[in-house]
Amino acid sequence: MNDKKWIKIFFIISLLGIVFVGSINFIVDPLWSFKHTNKFNEIQLHFNERQQKTNDVYFNGLDKYDGIMFGSSRTTFINQNDFHNMNIYNYAIDSMYPFEYEEYLKLAKEAKGKEFKYIIIGADFYNSMKRRIKRFENPSHYIDNTRSTFYQYKMLLSIDAFKKSLKNIVSNLFKQPNVYYTRNNVKFRAKVSEKERIERYTKNLKRHTENFVGDNYKSNKEYINILKRLKKENPNTKFIIFTSPITADLLVSIIKNGDKIEEFEKWLKEIIEVFGEVYHFMTINSITTNLQNYPDDDHLYPKSTKLLANKLSGKKNSSIPKDFGVLLNENNIDDYIMNFKKQLKQYKNPLKL
Repeated sequence: MNDKKWIKIFFIISLLGIVFVGSINFIVDPLWSFKHTNKFNEIQLHFNERQQKTNDVYFNGLDKYDGIMFGSSRTTFINQNDFHNMNIYNYAIDSMYPFEYEEYLKLAKEAKGKEFKYIIIGADFYNSMKRRIKRFENPSHYIDNTRSTFYQYKMLLSIDAFKKSLKNIVSNLFKQPNVYYTRNNVKFRAKVSEKERIERYTKNLKRHTENFVGDNYKSNKEYINILKRLKKENPNTKFIIFTSPITADLLVSIIKNGDKIEEFEKWLKEIIEVFGEVYHFMTINSITTNLQNYPDDDHLYPKSTKLLANKLSGKKNSSIPKDFGVLLNENNIDDYIMNFKKQLKQYKNPLKL
């Protein structure tokens, strides 16, 4: 066989390989750059929520949504369809920090073409500390990727994306994963075994608590300024702020081991100062004290996050405990803190550092 035939065969094989990789990536669409749904991509693994959701917002638009929601992984498990008479897009991402809100919101407003009627924010107590996690890039990195020339089509030829596509195909056809997204941006989590729950709870309770102990905790002095800018730049939008319902054990452990009651009070009062009120679920209540509602120490199962979404949107649900969520404002915050301190004294610290 002469050289020309080898070159021709090599070219044909290479072309077929490119077409195969591109076709699989298009069918599965692991980076959420297209709208189609099929039996190979109904279940979507999350491996880079910042890039995936940014792609979804930019390429697929937000025309049908009248609200946007930000928050950490704790908020990602809230089903955006559980809000009554509201069409919310859940733009929450793993370990989201307040400084990220502005850029992602700007992109979302561009995709919407106008201001949102609602902006919902799931606030976490770690928002009150300076940025710690360095494994994520700034929002501009992901947004610039999405906006780069021919990004959608370049990703079709990505071998990394191809590997994700194959994993997604396996998940759809053979083995449903414990945690996954649907093509409609709804995140599911299967109930874990009691053994796994205890392991995750024990490991993460200590890790999360240590972030608030001693020099590990440094106050985020820019927090209130970020909130003020957000409010000022969206004067016609209704803000709905809620605190994440972590387990009561984690809340107590943070406050007692870290000696952070003053910081906790300041954090809540800063939110109230800017927005007038906050729906406070990060309390000692019948949901947060029942560890069976959690696969670990801080992520509420989607079944229970429905109660939160229903309460925020005013939907009547007899399953919502009366003590789950209290609306705090300047008139009742001091009384709440006083009662909370009493609860702290009575609640046994689950972790002694």
